[in-house]
Amino acid sequence: MFFARRSATSARLLLRNQPQRRFDSHAAHHHAEPANESFGRSFYVTVGSFASAYVLYRLSKSTEESGSQSWISSLIQKWTPSEKVFEERNAIRTVVMEKAAHDRHLFQSQGPRAVFELKQPEVSFNSAPPFNVPAGSAMDMSHVTAHYERQNRELEEARVARMQDGKVVSIYD
Repeated sequence: MFFARRSATSARLLLRNQPQRRFDSHAAHHHAEPANESFGRSFYVTVGSFASAYVLYRLSKSTEESGSQSWISSLIQKWTPSEKVFEERNAIRTVVMEKAAHDRHLFQSQGPRAVFELKQPEVSFNSAPPFNVPAGSAMDMSHVTAHYERQNRELEEARVARMQDGKVVSIYD
């Protein structure tokens, strides 16, 4: 008990003698001395740019009011290409784009056959399940089936005719 009372007294003294804590990282009572600060180079460059732009604008306006062309306008006109150059460039680019469009249409129009021979047309066309099909929506495919049966019959008759002539026919024929 005596030890606890003695340590509490020393802790109280330590806390009383500590400086107050602030929420900044620097000491509150230490400030730098005031310094004379100049505007800096960028300030003078900016002010000089605005002043020179205003002077150039007033000079160009005064020469235009007198009827002659300003030296800035003549300089711009000297380095600007003529309209003829632009017309030639546009004509060349138009011809090149038309040629590219023609070639693209030519290459895209060529492709594989769009018609596929159907081996089993009745399976291909009637492959969906017959659920939720409204009455009268199914098409009559008998004419398609008849067409392919006739085609297969003609191919079979031609193959049998070739075999009867005594020629050897492969199984892939």
